[in-house]
Amino acid sequence: MTADFNRRPSVLVLYDQPHRFMDALRGRFPKVRFEFCEEPSSLDEMLAQAKPRIVFGTKCPKIPGPAHRPAIAWESVAWFQNGGVGIDHLKPWDAARVTVTNCAGILAPFLAETVLGAMIQLNFGFHRYRDQQKERRWQQLSWRSLAGRTVLIVGLGNIGRQVARKAKEQGMRVTCIRQGTQKPPDVDELRPISHLRECLAEADFVTLPVPLTEKTHHLIDREALAAMRPEAFLINTARGPVVDEAALIEALKTNRIAGAYLDVFESEPLPPGSPLWGFENVILTPHASDLVEDWDIRFAHFFAENLANWLAGRPLKNIVDPRRGY
Repeated sequence: MTADFNRRPSVLVLYDQPHRFMDALRGRFPKVRFEFCEEPSSLDEMLAQAKPRIVFGTKCPKIPGPAHRPAIAWESVAWFQNGGVGIDHLKPWDAARVTVTNCAGILAPFLAETVLGAMIQLNFGFHRYRDQQKERRWQQLSWRSLAGRTVLIVGLGNIGRQVARKAKEQGMRVTCIRQGTQKPPDVDELRPISHLRECLAEADFVTLPVPLTEKTHHLIDREALAAMRPEAFLINTARGPVVDEAALIEALKTNRIAGAYLDVFESEPLPPGSPLWGFENVILTPHASDLVEDWDIRFAHFFAENLANWLAGRPLKNIVDPRRGY
């Protein structure tokens, strides 16, 4: 970093609603030059003019994931703060030139709350009463408590640990797939990825808080779904391609599994013609499982803390290894 950048570094923010936090950033860092890009069509020109050393990029409807790639590839950029956790939309990047950080952990408690809510809804069978309500039909249906049921958490990062804690509070048995041997206190059993099939066969709920990598692409495929119990539910709030969607649709059609909660899909928005819309035992949300009302402000606050570290010469938080997998 040159002396000029130390005196007045240039930061480019990619987000379509920067008014929600731009004044706070400028007020806290009066010596930093902030530029705000609200649509992809102006990105190249802004990069050329601002020559930013730092980019804070958050995926949003007007600036989707692929639109961020020119920024991370721009020669002046030395640090890219990703407004979110998943970095698959940024790969590949030159790790020798640019450091990438993410917002891992910021929204983990809220996403875990969504996962718990989905488990409660699927387990109790609220969808069955929803259908009865449409028919104005009065019929009592029995259900099993979550206590004593087994949840398999594939991946044990920030989100996985939060899900484990909330599941344990419900009296559930928690099994996790992860690298390493250190078992967190809310986990009953820790197993390697090589034990995935047998763990699937034991689980009542399977949730997938994993990054999308070559190793996790279609991690839940036809064989994995066949290993699950017919009474089990699948929950995916990670990335759509972690699940083989065609295989999942077939498993739902044949009642191979009991149902699913899906927040992410192989193609987004989910096409109107997708069979997933029609399953009564499937809950669908539009990639919104962690969309707590002030999510973007929370990301901006984390970026501000990291920017303070950068300006003071302290280590950045949440540096991402581009080679990371499990």
